[in-house]
Amino acid sequence: MVLLASSSQQLLANQIILGFEILALIVSVLMIAVGLIQNKSSQTGLSALNGGNDELFSNSKERGVDKTTSIWMFSLGIALFIITIVIGIISNTVLT
Repeated sequence: MVLLASSSQQLLANQIILGFEILALIVSVLMIAVGLIQNKSSQTGLSALNGGNDELFSNSKERGVDKTTSIWMFSLGIALFIITIVIGIISNTVLT
């Protein structure tokens, strides 16, 4: 009877982990979509490679769509981080 309870508990834990993994997949696809929508005007990564620092100390604020996509990307990144931590905690505590 104890084996039945632990196997059903593991089955439930596996289903919960699968749900969180699907949620993480959806969040990561949304992050890719928001990243493709973001403004490409700032080339800080490319500037770092070729030594340019034109926009390094510029005083420019994000407005409109740029700010909205930046907030969405930040929020989705935090959500993905939290989902990953929850998956790790569930898999290490329940499934051991």
